[in-house]
Amino acid sequence: MRRRTVIQSLAAGVVAARAARAAARASSDRFDVAVIGAGVFGAWTAHYLHEAGARVLLLDAYGAANSRASSGGESRITRCSYGKDDWYTGWSWKSLPRWRALEARSGATLFAPTGVLAFGVPDSGFIEASEGALQAHGIPHQRLDNAELRRRFAQVNFGEREQGLFEPAAGVLFARRAVQTLVAELQKRGVDYRRAKVSVPRGERTAPLVETAAGERLSATQYIYACGPWLPKLFPDLLAPQFRADRAEVYFLGVPPGDTRFAPPAMPTWMDMNSQWDAWGMPELENRGFKLAIDRLIVPADPDTMDRRATPEFFADVHAYVAQRFPALADAPVVETRVCQYEMAPDEQYLLDRHPHFEGVWWLGGGSGHGFKNGPAVGEYAAGAVLHGKPVDPRFTRLRSHP
Repeated sequence: MRRRTVIQSLAAGVVAARAARAAARASSDRFDVAVIGAGVFGAWTAHYLHEAGARVLLLDAYGAANSRASSGGESRITRCSYGKDDWYTGWSWKSLPRWRALEARSGATLFAPTGVLAFGVPDSGFIEASEGALQAHGIPHQRLDNAELRRRFAQVNFGEREQGLFEPAAGVLFARRAVQTLVAELQKRGVDYRRAKVSVPRGERTAPLVETAAGERLSATQYIYACGPWLPKLFPDLLAPQFRADRAEVYFLGVPPGDTRFAPPAMPTWMDMNSQWDAWGMPELENRGFKLAIDRLIVPADPDTMDRRATPEFFADVHAYVAQRFPALADAPVVETRVCQYEMAPDEQYLLDRHPHFEGVWWLGGGSGHGFKNGPAVGEYAAGAVLHGKPVDPRFTRLRSHP
């Protein structure tokens, strides 16, 4: 009996000690900003908040750049051609040196300078408008007429009226590796990073309650929900009607043995700007195959539960496109597939706005398939708004449901 009492006393002491440590931690863990979501937007925002001297907590339910996240794939295009919308042209040009600086600091390979070729018929106006924006920002580029397109890229079957715009300084970012490298750097510099599922705010307007699934209350002056495709799930009444996640399928084709026509430098990253297909792709990188996708954004996506196996319906379009545009790959085998999602705003603009019901709660997201490259610029912009009250351009607040 005495032995049992001693054991019980020891167990009670252990529980009390753990409770005391948890209470001490809760009382001391007061953060300036908690960033919920360690994707590209959240990680870069945490970076600039920390640079500004804020005490930052960074959280993610599945881990930084996990396979469910929009930042979780292996590669993303970085380019500055945006047609008439030169806001993003400037942000892309600003962001690339910051990606390269992260690459230099870490020693990891985060960028492949493949160049990016946009091509299409003149009717769309994309080539002409992009060229004007690139000129205005002093960004290197080359305008290619139809004859030059055919001469330089004979492995592509161009139409008779198609023209091109080539950005030699653009290329491919290795997405998952880049975000995880940034988060590892943030941890070394003192940012508190945790893997935890976080609740939506509730309670009082001026003192919202935010806690983890384990019941730990987060104590921060401000909260940024940078949750990508989870935003309409977390805030369905406010964001789901205007903000959606759509399924996308990506294919890697095996090139013929010894064939270098579809690898750099012969093949650049490319964007087909013809409305019939809306396709894009990358040359063979890291021996993984020739990557391409057709943006058939018609199937809703649930980032938590979506079946991430490729489907015959999507591949039928891909096969038809490849046979027309890249005849040498018409019978190429599929060596790898990836199913992901785009979190889409109606006008494909990003989202940076305050929650209408809780003070100090922000939304950040809406990458809309083109956000990854702009992560550094977005993070700096968001940090300035949250910490210093800098004004947010109306283009990023248009999804707000309430004044």
